[in-house]
Amino acid sequence: MRLPELCLALLYAAGSGAPRAARERPLGRGEPGAARVDPRQAWMLLAGSPGRGSGDRGPGSPGKTSSGAAQAGGSGAGPASPALAEELLRELQLLLTGAAKMCRTAREGCKEEESSKGSPQARAQRRVEAAFHCQTREDIVVEKMWQELGLFYIPEEGMFHRGPGLNLTSGQYTAPFAGFYTFSSTLHIARREPRRRRQGCRGSRLRVLICVQSCCQHNSHLESISQLESSGDLFTISVTGTLYLQAGQYASVFVDNTAGSPLTVQSGSDFSAVLLGV
Repeated sequence: MRLPELCLALLYAAGSGAPRAARERPLGRGEPGAARVDPRQAWMLLAGSPGRGSGDRGPGSPGKTSSGAAQAGGSGAGPASPALAEELLRELQLLLTGAAKMCRTAREGCKEEESSKGSPQARAQRRVEAAFHCQTREDIVVEKMWQELGLFYIPEEGMFHRGPGLNLTSGQYTAPFAGFYTFSSTLHIARREPRRRRQGCRGSRLRVLICVQSCCQHNSHLESISQLESSGDLFTISVTGTLYLQAGQYASVFVDNTAGSPLTVQSGSDFSAVLLGV
C-alpha cells in the first residue's frame, strides 16, 4: 500500500463514523492497487499492536462502547481510546516527517545533478569545434621583411585537424566561428651568412608574428623577437597567445627579417590553433 493511501485509511478510521462496509469498499479502477483496504487492519499494522483492540464502529452512537465487546477485547463496536489515538497520531506524524525528508533529499539530489551538467568539468568534455596543427612542407627562404609563410601540410602522425577554414597553400586560417582562439607557432631558423659578416649587423633581429587579416601594424597580433647577433647557426623561435576572431577573419604567420641577409625557415616548423570559446 502506498503512503497516501495508508494515511487516508488511518485518518478515516480515526475520525469517521461511517460503517465498516463503507470503509472496506474496493478502490476505483483509476486508483493504484486492486485489493480491498481495511482501515482497521492498517491502523493496527501502523500501531504495531494487532492485539490492541478498538472495535469496529457500529451504527449506534460513536461515543458509547459495547461492554461485551470491551470484555472480549476484540471485535466490539467502540471507538479507540484517546491514549491510543494520540499515540497513533504521533507515529503518523513521524512517518510523514520521514517521508518529507526523503522527498527533500531527492529534490536536492536532482538539483546537484543538474548543476553538475554546467560545471567546468562537464564543459571540458564538450567537443572541440575548430582546431588544427600543420607543418611547413619544405624549407622557406626569408629574404625580405614581412614575409607571410605558406606551403603547410598536416602530418599523418599526430594529426590534429577539426573543422573548416585552413588553407594549407597560403597558410591562412579562416575562423569558422566567432570566438577566442589560442594560436601557436614554432619556427626552426637556419642562418646562411658567414659568422664574420654577422659582426657588422649589430641590432639586427628576427620577429615572428601571428597577425589578423595580414595587417600586423593595425590589428591585434601575437609577437616574439629574437636578437640575431646572439643566435647561432640554427635556433628556434616560438610565439603563443590568444586572439579574438570574428567569423570569416583569418590569421597567418609572418616573419620580419631585419638582418639584411637571407634566413631559412626549415621544414617541420609548425602552426596551430584551437577554438577556446565564444
